[in-house]
Amino acid sequence: MHFDLVPIGDVDVQLAAKIATLQDGTREWRGEFESMSPEELTWQPYPDGPSIGGCILHMAGCEAWWLQAVVRGEELDASNPAIAYDAALDQDNHVWPTPPAESPEWYFDILSAQREKTIALITEHNDPDSVHVRPSGNSFTFRWIVARLVQHDSYHGGQCVMLHEMWKKRG
Repeated sequence: MHFDLVPIGDVDVQLAAKIATLQDGTREWRGEFESMSPEELTWQPYPDGPSIGGCILHMAGCEAWWLQAVVRGEELDASNPAIAYDAALDQDNHVWPTPPAESPEWYFDILSAQREKTIALITEHNDPDSVHVRPSGNSFTFRWIVARLVQHDSYHGGQCVMLHEMWKKRG
């Protein structure tokens, strides 16, 4: 089997490579979860702990937050399940709400819709050197933001794989 990244044309080469890496990274972990039950997707190894479904919603919400809120200055749609979940998540205190008991398709439809928007927003912005400031006063280049989204997907994708292994071995 041969693997390669296929960058999108007409996009800054740095951003195109990051988009291709983001897509490939998700492909790598997503295949593990196509036939899971809602119980598996919402299982938390301890009270207020992470779940596979919660991680997927958080990934989609994080992409929206960085690109739509931070970069574009848009208000996020609170009716979007990923945005609503992320608003209830308390990352600083490691409190993950139990996500909705839905099918894998429901979760991946949300992530796929956000990913399409993410790629479109990165492609449209296409300026790795632009600087974006959060309300905290910290500033970030667009290149860093896109790299952060790649790292974030990889981190939580791996977390999903580990949660799935824990689910299979629970007593």
